[in-house]
Amino acid sequence: MRKMIVSPMAVVLFLLFTGCTRTTLLPDGEEISLSESKRDHRVELEFWHTYSDAETEVFENKVIPLFESQHPDIKIHAVRKDYTQQLKDDTFAAAIDNKSPDVMRMDIIWVPEFAKKGTLVNLLDMSGFEDIRKQFIGDLLTTNLYRGKYYGLPVNANTKVAIYNKKLLARAGLDAPPATFDELIQAVGRLREQDPELFGIGICCSSGWGTLPYFWTFGGKLTDPNYTRASGYLDHPDSIAALEKIHRLYKERVISPSIIGKEPGSWDGILQGQLVMIEEAHWFYTVNATGANKDLLQDVEIGVFPDDVNTGTSIIGGENLVLFNGSEHKEQSWTFMQWMVTEEPQRIMAETGLIPTIKNMRDTDHNEVYDTYLRQLGRALPRPPVSTWTDIDNVYALMIEYILTEEKPLEDAVHDAVAEIDNLLSIQ
Repeated sequence: MRKMIVSPMAVVLFLLFTGCTRTTLLPDGEEISLSESKRDHRVELEFWHTYSDAETEVFENKVIPLFESQHPDIKIHAVRKDYTQQLKDDTFAAAIDNKSPDVMRMDIIWVPEFAKKGTLVNLLDMSGFEDIRKQFIGDLLTTNLYRGKYYGLPVNANTKVAIYNKKLLARAGLDAPPATFDELIQAVGRLREQDPELFGIGICCSSGWGTLPYFWTFGGKLTDPNYTRASGYLDHPDSIAALEKIHRLYKERVISPSIIGKEPGSWDGILQGQLVMIEEAHWFYTVNATGANKDLLQDVEIGVFPDDVNTGTSIIGGENLVLFNGSEHKEQSWTFMQWMVTEEPQRIMAETGLIPTIKNMRDTDHNEVYDTYLRQLGRALPRPPVSTWTDIDNVYALMIEYILTEEKPLEDAVHDAVAEIDNLLSIQ
């Protein structure tokens, strides 16, 4: 048989006319499917996150494969980071050097700082933002607001609810969590007649995370609605009255010394029966569900924050998804961000204990604890979404400590804090 000689031009023509077939010839004669070839040319997004071990396992093994199956032209390269101050500094540096990720899941209080430095995309400019902005629970979206623009989407949330020692409630004659602070304070008074060493309420700290739920519920306001000034708000008579109530409850030992870093600590205090109530996020349950405190969880009961001057108001925490200006794949990144706040991935991540951010999720099995946190989230407020919040929080916390320790008269402590906070808001 005569050996066939194939010219280079014939090879070129063969490749042109077979371009619509399912295989591609490689130089060494191997074949690959076009679907494999297409996967090799997917857009790859780099996504930084701070999920825990359990959350990372679910995200990588369930969420990413689901997204990539629904969006075969996009690949997610997830990079886990430790949540530290160093991470924030490193991310700032990466953005300046144009080495930031495409998308990042970051603490809500970081968003205004990154927005101020011009590192984030204003999502008002992205197609479809107006269609999804109303799907979030309560004031969650406000945590992404900076100077009238939105720079992120709430991907998971947390808040704090009231957690009670059931045995102490029963001893005080209550068969359910108190609906108001007056009812709680009266119950503490009855218990103190039996045990003078008992404290009523354990607050973690003097910072905004610890005390703002009480300040707001007692009728206080930190700033104006646009977060431009504290004067006229923090020093308003209603706010002064709220601070006076916190001070009085501390002097009467209704509020425990944990508020200024002393014992009993809030977690030990509620589990050991030294406190009637604490306010805490959902991780109180996840952390104590194993180990020495597991059985003690049977002695606690959960409820939404009691009412006072205002409906019981808690504080918003959590993480937001942000898109960096340096991304070369903004449209694909935006597709991923929008998908992450749809029902399916939100439900999957809820398996790890993370609280969803969207309203009206269907077919989700909630236990009592989960339901209570979701209800409280609808009556929770954000910390002011300003770039100088960390410094403002330090001023606020010091004001609370001055008032409680009586190092300064209340009016003087408030006056000084207002001046400092106004200055910080003017430069944010």
